[in-house]
Amino acid sequence: MESVFRRPQGCGPIAPQYDNHEFVRASALMDRLQQLFRWLTSRARFLGTNTELFEQFCSKVNALGVPLDRSWLHIRTLHPQYGGLSRLWLRETGVEERYLEHDFESKSIYLTSPIRFAVEERKVSRWQLGAHERLPFPFLDELRAAGYSDYVVAPLFYSDGTPNALSWATRLASGFSDEDLQLFDDILPAFSAIAEIKSLRRFATNMLHTYAGREPGELILKGQIRRGDIRTITAALMLVDLRDFTLISDALAPTNVIKMLNRYFDSVMFPIHRHGGEVMEIMGDGILAIFNDGVEGGPTTACRNAFEAAMEGIGALAQSNGIESDEVIHLVAGFALHHGAVAYGNIGFGDRLDFTVIGREVNVTSRIEKLCRELDRQLIMSGEFVNLLQQPMHEIGHFALRGIPENQPLFGLPAET
Repeated sequence: MESVFRRPQGCGPIAPQYDNHEFVRASALMDRLQQLFRWLTSRARFLGTNTELFEQFCSKVNALGVPLDRSWLHIRTLHPQYGGLSRLWLRETGVEERYLEHDFESKSIYLTSPIRFAVEERKVSRWQLGAHERLPFPFLDELRAAGYSDYVVAPLFYSDGTPNALSWATRLASGFSDEDLQLFDDILPAFSAIAEIKSLRRFATNMLHTYAGREPGELILKGQIRRGDIRTITAALMLVDLRDFTLISDALAPTNVIKMLNRYFDSVMFPIHRHGGEVMEIMGDGILAIFNDGVEGGPTTACRNAFEAAMEGIGALAQSNGIESDEVIHLVAGFALHHGAVAYGNIGFGDRLDFTVIGREVNVTSRIEKLCRELDRQLIMSGEFVNLLQQPMHEIGHFALRGIPENQPLFGLPAET
């Protein structure tokens, strides 16, 4: 027979018996946790960067009564120039970003840090920094000397299992309360989820800037991703080619060819970026760059930017040659500068596309560059470019360029005459 439970008449709901003080503490902890959770899942996810997220998160934690004076957010990154990014928040000054070298995990400052301990042990750890406490890391001694009394650090896991880290520290003599530590532990998963979203966005932006360029990367992120998504722009065009690259690469070991190319790219590409240019293609030793007319000052400013970048590139190569030993091959490049309209966007096949510039004016620039060797000049400019540049240049002469019916006037530096 089915049994039926009948509550005795007059009895209210059966509920656990809590100590009133414990109930109030638990309720306060839950309220703080819910406030932080609601903020993370509503407003915080719309913030642009982890720096904004971290700064506002620490301020929120402070406002909720946690005596937070210092926090450190340690995140690994995938970037060609650095291997990690740490952010230090101080209650008095806000957030400061610190970039970590690719080999930061082999440095003593990391090897002897509680951050490494949290990442490798994958658990929350706490050290009270009392005067007589023996501390396991030199960094904790430094915190104690700076007046901190309590320190807690935890791994911050991303969805692929990558461990990052977050720490809190306080100067309050009594340290963090049990409720503060419980809040720290409970909010980590939600904070980590939002931080990962920001990291992924930054990663996508970094990779597109690295492999496609700054403006193409932004256009791709905004949705210009279909084959044939092309628009016409006018720009100053630069084509750079390393002289005798084939002979040099035949004579050197592959690793030395790479070193040589990187020395060449450092000399030439930095000025392009500094003057607002966009490297569209790296074709072995060839570099195709544009300087968009959309800048303030229009075509004349674009041409002046391209000219200054070319002059700085020539100077940087000469300086690089001057500091290398006699055994190292000296590098000479030819620079061609032109101006005109180009098609700007996606070409390719299926899901393998290239974001680049194409058109007649790109071909003209290429043909001008080929004359650099023939005329033994490092810089040759088209008549269209010099007219917009509005600076006196030496006319080298009129030359036939393949595919163009009339001979074209070309210009160089007066010093090269």
